[in-house]
Amino acid sequence: LNIPVGILPLPDCKSCIVSSVGRIWKLTDTDDDGKADKREILLSGFGTEDTHGMTNSFTLLPDGWVYATHGYKNTSKVKGTDGSTITMQSGNTYRFRPDGSHVEHWTFGQVNPFGMTVDPWFNLYTADCHSKPITQLIRGAYYDSFGKPHDGLGFAPHVTRHDHGSTALCGLAWYDADHFPKEWKGCMFLGNVVTNRINADRIVWHGSTPEGKELPDFLVSRDPWFRPTDIKLGPDGALYVADFYNKIIGHYEVDLHHPGRDKDHGRVWRIVWKGTDGKAKPPKMPRADWTKATLQELYFDARQSLNLTVRSIARSEALRRLGKDAAPETATARLATLLTDHNGPDPATKLPDDSPALANLLLLVHLRSESSDQDATVRRWASQLLTATPRFQRAWVEALIAHPHADNVAPLVALIQKCPAEDTHLRHAARIALRNTLHDAKGGWAAAETADPAVIGDVAAGVHTKEAAAFVLKQVQAGKAEPRFCEHVGRYGDDAQAAAAVAALKEKPAPVFAVQSLVRGLQARGGKVPPDTTAVAEAACVRAMKKPNVYTLAATSDLAGELKLANLFDPLAKFAANAKRPEGQRATAMTALVQIDPVKAAPVLGRTLTDAKAPDGLRERAAAALAGANVPAAREALLAALSAAPARLSVAIATGLASSPQGAVTLLDAIKQGKASPRLLQEKGVAFRIALHDGGKLKPRMDELTRGLPSVDARVGELIRTRAASFGKAKPSAVLGKKVFTQHCAACHQIGGEGQKIGPQLDGIGNRGAERLLEDILDPNRNVDAAFRATVLNLADGRTLTGLLVREEGQVLVLADAAGKEVRVPRADVEKRTTTTLSPMPANFDTAIPEADFHHLLAYLLEQRAKDSPAR
Repeated sequence: LNIPVGILPLPDCKSCIVSSVGRIWKLTDTDDDGKADKREILLSGFGTEDTHGMTNSFTLLPDGWVYATHGYKNTSKVKGTDGSTITMQSGNTYRFRPDGSHVEHWTFGQVNPFGMTVDPWFNLYTADCHSKPITQLIRGAYYDSFGKPHDGLGFAPHVTRHDHGSTALCGLAWYDADHFPKEWKGCMFLGNVVTNRINADRIVWHGSTPEGKELPDFLVSRDPWFRPTDIKLGPDGALYVADFYNKIIGHYEVDLHHPGRDKDHGRVWRIVWKGTDGKAKPPKMPRADWTKATLQELYFDARQSLNLTVRSIARSEALRRLGKDAAPETATARLATLLTDHNGPDPATKLPDDSPALANLLLLVHLRSESSDQDATVRRWASQLLTATPRFQRAWVEALIAHPHADNVAPLVALIQKCPAEDTHLRHAARIALRNTLHDAKGGWAAAETADPAVIGDVAAGVHTKEAAAFVLKQVQAGKAEPRFCEHVGRYGDDAQAAAAVAALKEKPAPVFAVQSLVRGLQARGGKVPPDTTAVAEAACVRAMKKPNVYTLAATSDLAGELKLANLFDPLAKFAANAKRPEGQRATAMTALVQIDPVKAAPVLGRTLTDAKAPDGLRERAAAALAGANVPAAREALLAALSAAPARLSVAIATGLASSPQGAVTLLDAIKQGKASPRLLQEKGVAFRIALHDGGKLKPRMDELTRGLPSVDARVGELIRTRAASFGKAKPSAVLGKKVFTQHCAACHQIGGEGQKIGPQLDGIGNRGAERLLEDILDPNRNVDAAFRATVLNLADGRTLTGLLVREEGQVLVLADAAGKEVRVPRADVEKRTTTTLSPMPANFDTAIPEADFHHLLAYLLEQRAKDSPAR
């Protein structure tokens, strides 16, 4: 087995399901000797590009499905034996039958979910790094990830708003047992491998919506190798903790063969309550072997046990026995009836949350909704939605998600209208159920015609069909030109509908964002831009330029550049030259100028390049914009600025020139003529780009020009040692360091929810220590996580674009450049796509940030570590 991070013992006590890179296996002991002598492949096709994001957290529920998470970066195409197929890219959750017969999606998104648990009411939760520590899963929902779009309904809500001071939270466990003191019941525990502790949250409820209230840390270890990666509630009521126990957390931190990697000392801890006097007896397992229990004993444990794990095991074993001679749906229906005394009490009756009757009735709803022949029952639940209690509302809505029917439209719309604002999970689940109804149910759109158009329009944005586009178009024509509506018409409508949207925007002038969204939708579909689009876009841009702000200017610049609006050139040029305007806004305008008319833009940007009084960052952005033009006038402007450019700017110019074959030759000629330093060719970003051209034929010239120069590694090593020494003598300010972070880093990185999630989140990064942080900042290409390696796009016009591929929108690839700005590239323009071993992060922070500011930044980053708190 290779990296078996998903392990599930099955109720028969003779077999288990286990992951191994690329596959899920079922291992069985057929002769009772304690060893698996039978190996079966249940599912295969799991991606292996990034092996710290493998499928994990297998969780068996009483419905007979195994639920699991799919980790970051990898793309997987998985097929069940019945022909069912799903494709997952990066964070997702899914489920499959224990025999591998069927597989299906459950939720979409999250970054790298690792750890899954279930509460007493059969809600699933995951832990995730880089988004939120705790997420309650809503079937069919989309969750935020790195740059990925949602489905049109927006991202589903999370349970927590805090992040426990870390980026790597995993191994989630819900506590529902009678061993710990009662105040721990209804709490969640999760492992924090960065800060070496176990965090805790108390769950409070707003209707059917859970909210995590941060508690003091449950356990704190002073051992920096303590890595709690998974936590389980045992049948005895104790917590069991898997401890990775390693100096190295992520495989990308150092080389795979680094001697600091430990391969021998993983641990499993058992945490028990000893009482306030330390004399309480340790808990005991309630039963040695559930396969030997009678059905009556199993039903009692399943219904009455005070331990959630015991109830789960008993239900699964009962289901196994009932399913020996029945189909899965029949077995679950029989189990539902047995556990709830047939129909049980009226579901509208208000039962206490800790009532076994409530839990079993909710299980009844869950199990019956799994049957394909339950449409009549589900419609009856729909008709009672407004009179039910929140927990039943939520359970019934989850059933409606799986059973779309036109009759569900009216009750779902009514529920959405009357849902309390604080019950965010119920509202989002109801919108998903309505979305599925409009997408899949016969007569769904006919039923929607008489419903509240505001509710239908809101949900229609998540339905990717021409019928939905037609409904949304009516909203645009009525003057409700929300950007998401305009984008939807462009992407999912046809050319006639797009033309009608343009006509509506012409008749009732809309903000520039609406026109930009319509154009982006057309780009994603690969559709034709209607003839009047240019005039409508130009008018919207002119209106926006009268009172520009950071948002309207960005939209104006992008739209003017994408459509090459010539009449916007002079206003944008004037804006770009205005020294009173913010640097980022001026840079955005410069990029648009090059897109509109690169020849005319070359002297405009060239003046900024050679202006010693202009901000360094703006001069670098001007160089990048000119390099993107790949015309002689732009190369001449770059070359003219190169000889007198300071070190930081010369690297930016050299990188830009190296991005095209013609520019690479121009750069080598300039260095040979003494107009630039040959050390520029030692910059990894420059050397890599040149190597992409002409099949490496330029390498001999590079070798000749760099012969005799000290190695790059030696220079960077000396730089790190020098900065470490100067930092030790400095008196830096973390307060000032936060400002430096905001200026130079927040465009791509996030700390405490502030900044952008393009690169890795940096919460808890201070635990790495000063030496490691110096390496990360000053030599970002040393060890690059596969998830954050730069992508190179070779375009048909000879240009080369490099950045982090953040998402794909239909026929458009979206890159983030070194400044965190998104660059949209039509697929049709790309001849070749290559993933590099380089980081998109600039490698010039030694010159980009003054040394004193660098010390402040380092102090601020070192402060990002968990504060010590007493163990409880």
